[in-house]
Amino acid sequence: MHGAGRTAGNVRSDVAAEDIAASHTGIFTVPLPEERLLNLLMESLRLTARLT
Repeated sequence: MHGAGRTAGNVRSDVAAEDIAASHTGIFTVPLPEERLLNLLMESLRLTARLT
């Protein structure tokens, strides 16, 4: 998925798959709402963040 997103120009090119895996691990080890952290991670991977 990461490679396809990069190829399509939807995902930042400076983020490696290993960065995403490490971030997922971190998200599910902290006592905060996982959905909020996951949304923050996904937005940070976009080439251009959506402002909502």
